[in-house]
Amino acid sequence: MAKPIADDRVRLLAFGLVGLAVAEAFVLIWGLTATTGVAGLLGDLDIYRGAVSWALAGNDLYTYAYTHPTVHGLGFTYPPFAALVLLPFALMASLPAKIVWTVLTFVVVVGCVHLLVRHARRDPGSRLAAGAPRHATTAWVAGLSIPVMATYPFLHNLIVGQVSLFVVALALCDQLLPRRWQGVLVGLSGAIKLTPLVFLPYYLLTRQWRQAALCGGTFAAATGLAFLVLPRASVEYWRTMLWQTGRVGRTDSTVNKSLLGLLSRQLPDGAPVHVVWMVVALAVAALAYWRASRSFAEGDLLAATLVVGALSVALSPISWPHHQLWLVFAAAFYLLQRGRVPLVLGAGLFAIFFGYPWFGDYPAGTVGPLLGAGVELPALAVLVVLGFGVRPGRRSVPAAAVVPA
Repeated sequence: MAKPIADDRVRLLAFGLVGLAVAEAFVLIWGLTATTGVAGLLGDLDIYRGAVSWALAGNDLYTYAYTHPTVHGLGFTYPPFAALVLLPFALMASLPAKIVWTVLTFVVVVGCVHLLVRHARRDPGSRLAAGAPRHATTAWVAGLSIPVMATYPFLHNLIVGQVSLFVVALALCDQLLPRRWQGVLVGLSGAIKLTPLVFLPYYLLTRQWRQAALCGGTFAAATGLAFLVLPRASVEYWRTMLWQTGRVGRTDSTVNKSLLGLLSRQLPDGAPVHVVWMVVALAVAALAYWRASRSFAEGDLLAATLVVGALSVALSPISWPHHQLWLVFAAAFYLLQRGRVPLVLGAGLFAIFFGYPWFGDYPAGTVGPLLGAGVELPALAVLVVLGFGVRPGRRSVPAAAVVPA
């Protein structure tokens, strides 16, 4: 009788956690609908739709400027292929587009959490090993989705209507493909937003020649398609727009949580910031690729993916809060593992991402010592993930996680 009783308790727990997660989602949606006039609300989605509509009318994709009573002058900053992907939302009316986008945002974030939990179910070293009650998976997915949806990176992605979550999800789900097709989704995500291209050196260093070819080939094919459909915009982007980083935002902004942003704020005036950044970036990249290579050699593709994804946050010159979703999923991955160290790391990362004031945009000279330290914690979070790895204290990965043939 003990097992049926345990199953009943887990089922009740699962139902309760699902109810809490759904309630949280409805509260967030209510918050969005109740603040329709707030500047920048779903603003990035408005930029995507406006820029694509502007291009459909025969104008230059990259001359579009978003206008709003308090926020204006922002334009399209992604490769032209992203405009093709976002075309369906430009063809919708504003309200249906925002509804579909918001629903997809919730579906995709829960799907990513489910991917992590599904992996844990096959890992004897996790808190959810094979043989756990059948409703345990549902309980873990709902239980982890609750804090994930409360983090600032997810809320920022949700509120501004960002594409980052979908790009992360494509790269994260790539390792679910049959082995012979892995690399395709990473290449596709790289054609939408360039940061996933950090996976190419990982493929090459681990001698995954087919995956490197598929990644590069998919990226090239998607970019080539954009050249055929949007030739003028493609030439303009790859010739000039790609190098105009000022169009994306200020490097030293307190909202920028990249390593370059941290160094720009902390180094004294006149210091060779970019030289220091290049040295730091090379060291961090070497550490990340080494950890990813070890995870791959041990057969854990998901761990390798999370490490390389975290590296993309560190290496990008500008990493807005929504880029840090890679680190949020790494925090959830920690909590799925047995042991005190993963538990502390996961709880610590979530604590950082719950610190909403630390992600604010503060003018230079207005940040006190305490807030100033907090502002830099999200930028340093990536060093926690790369320094400890995503499997701290584990010497090997169980055979159940062997790379598929």
